[in-house]
Amino acid sequence: MTSTVALQKCDEYDFDKVLTCIKKMLELVPPPDVRGKTVLLKPNILYPKAPELAVCTHPVVVGAAVRAFVELGAARVIAGESPAIAGSATAAKATGMYEQVINNGGEWADFKEHESVPCPDGKVSKNFDFAKQFLEADIVVSLSKLKSHQLMTYTGAMKNLFGLMIGLEKAGCHYKFSKKEDFAAFLTDLNVAAKAQYAIMDAIVGMDGPGGPGSGDPIKLGFLAASDNILALDWKCSSLVGYNPHNILNLEDALGRGIWLKSPAEITTSGAAEEDCRCTSFRIVRESKALQKQMPGIINFLATKILTKTPHFNARKCKKCRRCEQICPAHIIKMEGADSTARLADKVKCLHCFCCHEICPANAITLRRF
Repeated sequence: MTSTVALQKCDEYDFDKVLTCIKKMLELVPPPDVRGKTVLLKPNILYPKAPELAVCTHPVVVGAAVRAFVELGAARVIAGESPAIAGSATAAKATGMYEQVINNGGEWADFKEHESVPCPDGKVSKNFDFAKQFLEADIVVSLSKLKSHQLMTYTGAMKNLFGLMIGLEKAGCHYKFSKKEDFAAFLTDLNVAAKAQYAIMDAIVGMDGPGGPGSGDPIKLGFLAASDNILALDWKCSSLVGYNPHNILNLEDALGRGIWLKSPAEITTSGAAEEDCRCTSFRIVRESKALQKQMPGIINFLATKILTKTPHFNARKCKKCRRCEQICPAHIIKMEGADSTARLADKVKCLHCFCCHEICPANAITLRRF
């Protein structure tokens, strides 16, 4: 494992251009030898949305990655994901991802059944239930989309591997690890267990703003990135769009483990110049705790109440699909009657995990501080 991140400028989702960029990155920072092996690609499908909305890894990036690993000699290239609420294959077909995978020599994997994966070195979790295809793979590749994130402020290659868990099992983890620091440690443990050997970031068009990761705004970033060091990739990509990675709780927790990096100073880049990939207009999500630390006593207590966002439901936009009710790990979102709209039944018990906001297909849920 190196600490080098390969960068390539790419301004559009043209298959040939994307494939050329991915092949170049694989030359600059080679993955493990895939000849005769099974490669599992883990793209991001939060829920099925059109590619231009930047909710999911773009299907062209997925198809090009499949082709690249096939051409490197992989015996099998499997792509799979488990959306929070949606059938895996159905979601992949709706996004165009399924067709890209099949047409480029890969297989689509429905993440339906899980197997236990031990994590003896975990800080907060010693065992994970991953999709059974994980155990079929010799090499795991995170194939993520660069997006802002309401809970963790940023989501990329490491957070993407949360999707190795199946469906609503993920929501239960938010309930178990309701504090952000604990959830950050849980994500690091998950990455320790997953042992991804390579990662590719779709940052041709990312998502920014307070609506991320599900209903933010597409923003043209114009680059692809790759590394055999998943933390180095996230650290560099988040910094290129304006984050201080030390303020991204799961990245800081991962850095502290000393598994992937001893220091960010170890990270180098190759390929395109960093300045050519930098974005100064990306609207990052900021962690409110940085402000709270500056406030003493009762002021800090009141600030916590004011700064903590809570879901608010727009009855006019609500499609009554009940997805928010199904995904809520605290079971406090209620829809009573066929004609009713969603509501937060108990604000005190809200975990502020924002799963409901992420999954709403109608943008009917907003997050407000008061």
